[in-house]
Amino acid sequence: MLNEHTSAASSPQQSLTKWVQSQFSGLYEHPSPDTSDNAQDTDTNTTRSRIQSMFTPTAQIYLNHTGPVPLEEFTKNLEQTFGTNKTEVEWKECFEVPDNNKEEKDDNHEVVEGETGIVAGYLIITRTLKFRIRATPAKNYTHVSLSAKIAREGTRVQGSDRSEEKSGDSRRIVQLFYTSASKAAPVHIQGVHRT
Repeated sequence: MLNEHTSAASSPQQSLTKWVQSQFSGLYEHPSPDTSDNAQDTDTNTTRSRIQSMFTPTAQIYLNHTGPVPLEEFTKNLEQTFGTNKTEVEWKECFEVPDNNKEEKDDNHEVVEGETGIVAGYLIITRTLKFRIRATPAKNYTHVSLSAKIAREGTRVQGSDRSEEKSGDSRRIVQLFYTSASKAAPVHIQGVHRT
C-alpha cells in the first residue's frame, strides 16, 4: 500500500508516481476548515492554483468517461467535496509507465529519464463530515481510479501550441481519465436495550 504524502512543491527528482501522488493528495487533504467565508474563499483559491500548476491549460480531462471537459468543470467537481472536518487519502495502487522517448533533455541538454509518461492509480478518499449520526461523525468514501499522462511544460504536446518553460518542476498533466464514485459509510446503530 502506497501512502506516502510529500509536499505539493515537487522537486524534479521525484518519480512520476510520487509526483502524481503528491499533487492529488495535496488537492484532497486539507486541515480542519475555518467556517468563515474568507477561509472558504482561500480554500477555493488554493485548489484552483494547485490545479493550474498540475495541468496544462489545454489538458484533456475525462470525468467518468465523459468529455473532454474543461479544466474549470473539473475544478468545480473537486470543489463540491469540500466542507469536511477531516480528509484522508489512501493510495491502494499506483504505477507508472515512463515515456520511451530518450530524446527529451533538461536545461543542461542532458537526457532526462522518468520525467514523462503515464501514471495510473487507485485511491480512497475518506471524508469526515461536519455532522454526526448517532453521536458518531458521518463519513463518506470516494473511490477514485485515475490515469494521467504527464509531459514537461516546455515540450510540445499533441493538441497544444504552447512551448514555454516554467521555473521549478515543469511536469504537467496533459491528459487525465478520472473515474470516481462516492458512498456514505455504513451506520451501525446498536439495538435499544429495555429493562
